[in-house]
Amino acid sequence: MLLRIAPARLLALALLCSAAAHGQAEEAPPPVREANYTGTLLSSGPPLRQGTLIVQPYVVQTQVTGRYDADGRRHDVDGAADDWRVLLPMTYGVTDRFTIGATLRGVYARTDEAERRWAMGDTGLFGQYSLYAGNGAARPTLAIGIRQSMPTGRHDQLDRRGLADATGSGAAFTMLGLYGQAYFLPERNLRARVNLHYRVPGAGVTVRDRSGYGTLHGETGRVHLGSAFQALAGAEYSFNPKWVLAADLLYERAEGDTLHRRVDTAAGVYRENVRGESSWRLSVAPAVEYHPSRKVGIIGGALVSVDGRNSAELFSPQLSVMFAF
Repeated sequence: MLLRIAPARLLALALLCSAAAHGQAEEAPPPVREANYTGTLLSSGPPLRQGTLIVQPYVVQTQVTGRYDADGRRHDVDGAADDWRVLLPMTYGVTDRFTIGATLRGVYARTDEAERRWAMGDTGLFGQYSLYAGNGAARPTLAIGIRQSMPTGRHDQLDRRGLADATGSGAAFTMLGLYGQAYFLPERNLRARVNLHYRVPGAGVTVRDRSGYGTLHGETGRVHLGSAFQALAGAEYSFNPKWVLAADLLYERAEGDTLHRRVDTAAGVYRENVRGESSWRLSVAPAVEYHPSRKVGIIGGALVSVDGRNSAELFSPQLSVMFAF
């Protein structure tokens, strides 16, 4: 038996099929290019997946190439020594929303005899919690975090320890953080991050003799750290699964620390309170990433200061290797 369908019904059926096919084509997800990222030189990402461990050692050299005065004018600095540090950040995903971490620091410190020897820097502890994780094409995330600095470096009595410079702050201070991340472009091969950090003021440091806070031999005192703020925007553009261009824009601002100094002299005890001036600095940090595999990433670049007030002008080349387990 032949099934007869009226021409009007046949036309309506064809239109319905065409609309359904058109709707399916519009809802199809865009192609996603395979990409690997280490993260930019300076930024922090969202919490890791549960059970993921990332170890990412850094080698950092910092050179003071100039200084910005209170009016923002740049001045050359003569005889400024370079600073070598090794950082070992380790982060672990306890759950999909909660990550913990620690950063060990070693300093290739200068001695009073103009030689070098390894010394311990300050240790950092880190905790991060996810507030939001989107499922769209951009996969936006938002997290909060807390960083605690542990004073394991040397900050005072530098003469007795034979050090030319301090290797730590001596302060157990706390920083609060907000971390955002999202993907862009049709193939989602552009990843952007925003980090905000605030240092809680009031951490105290006792200093004796020559220290990183300007005291000299025979002087004692107490330093109270002011507040500090950092705003960072970072981006990574993936050309293919192996090569990525990365860059950071970093703004730092700090209120002056307060030094309560005591000097014992033959004429008696001299006391004074010294309040440091507030400062800010703007820096960029371009870098290149190479990924021999999905579990290993290499990134190299440099932080370069471009403007500031009451702050040092820095040039800081860095190299890091990321291992994911």
